[in-house]
Amino acid sequence: MSLKLVVLAGSSQPSSQSAKVAAYLRGRLLQLGHCAAADLSLIDLGATPLPLWPAEDPGGVWSDCATLLREADGVVLVSPEWHGMASPALKNFFVYAGRRELGHKPGLLVGV
Repeated sequence: MSLKLVVLAGSSQPSSQSAKVAAYLRGRLLQLGHCAAADLSLIDLGATPLPLWPAEDPGGVWSDCATLLREADGVVLVSPEWHGMASPALKNFFVYAGRRELGHKPGLLVGV
């Protein structure tokens, strides 16, 4: 049985270092056989940003992310260092995410 994982790049910048590290980690997980390609999702907040809470989400970006997160067994968060704290995009993500998406799931935080 393969794990279902989500790798999340937490930078708001397109083509960020966080996105490159997240893509690398996704590739390594596949290469090492820890997950099947169909069971390993990548969410890049720079490429597909979430609307700033509490704005409307007409494009359904959060709905797509929430579905992936609810089905996942675990989450790998790649966070850029933002003056000693998490990036605004990642903080906005945590405002959207609740127990249905993240509750009782193992997580790995990777600082970039």
